Amino acid sequence: MKIEKALIIDEPWISKIMRSEKTWEMRSTSAKQRGWIGLVKKGSGHIVGVAKMVGAEGPLSDQKMLDNQDKHHIPPETFLSGKFAKHRHAWIMSSAVRLHRPIPYTHKSGAVIWVTLDQRVSDALAADEAVKALA
Repeated sequence: MKIEKALIIDEPWISKIMRSEKTWEMRSTSAKQRGWIGLVKKGSGHIVGVAKMVGAEGPLSDQKMLDNQDKHHIPPETFLSGKFAKHRHAWIMSSAVRLHRPIPYTHKSGAVIWVTLDQRVSDALAADEAVKALA
């Protein structure tokens, strides 16, 4: 499996995604990306997992956010107060797994959402036992 992109996600959200507790990553815009992606723990310089991005939905109303709290894990008092007011697009993930060993990557200047992976990192991801088990 060839993985060429990785999504940067902050804690506690990335850990929840890799434990399959959270399947919606909430963002301020929609996304066209589909398929297998790397998961980068924000600020770590490492890809720590992979997931399959299967879709996007939004912008979501307050009611839709309330009805799907089990998928995005943002407390109602947070998004209803306006703190996450612009994060109303669900990027839908499935089959997330943690890598056996985090893989370092080169973080290019300006990358804040997506990272394009070089061949060395793509090869290292394909060789990881957790990723091989998904193929």
